[in-house]
Amino acid sequence: MEWKEISDILQRCGIKRNIDVSQLYLAKKGIVSIPDLSRFPMLRRLWVNNNKIKHISCLAVSCCLTELYLQNNALTSISGALGHLTCLKILSLHNNELRRLEESVRELKRMQCLHTVKPQYHHYVVHHLPSVKMLDRKEVKQEERTAAFQQYCPERHRVRQSLAFGRRAEAAPLTGTSFQMERAGASGGDTVIHG
Repeated sequence: MEWKEISDILQRCGIKRNIDVSQLYLAKKGIVSIPDLSRFPMLRRLWVNNNKIKHISCLAVSCCLTELYLQNNALTSISGALGHLTCLKILSLHNNELRRLEESVRELKRMQCLHTVKPQYHHYVVHHLPSVKMLDRKEVKQEERTAAFQQYCPERHRVRQSLAFGRRAEAAPLTGTSFQMERAGASGGDTVIHG
């Protein structure tokens, strides 16, 4: 997409100054790459869904972007492209061809405001992005968080399950973890676990 096309869209909407652009709708335009949008410092919402975008590299948009809609494209990776968008709250990635889930989640880890993500692989995303509240248009339930914890931290989950409230519970010894078990003073000999 050429800058002239974006300029024409803004003109049709009556927007004359770049600073007045807070949302930009570039969906269904047949674009194959996202243009440089850094000239819009107040851009908060960006729709580039339903296009033919295969690759994005360091998305040139304001770091204050809060909503990004990239669904229904041909993206294979988001590595190195979104990490600077630390204010992002909503990210839609479904119906793409993302291959390396670990890389994608690593890209999103710094986004402490992110609460709605729409990719696949619920448990992985729920476990590695604990601030997420909505996933695939559904609220993340405590049961999903527990299942994700159980899947990705099975030894810690087993320890949690073996602990009983107010008394010492016997648990199998842990190997290969960073847990330390200590006695909590002379009052009752309760076991305290430090992770």
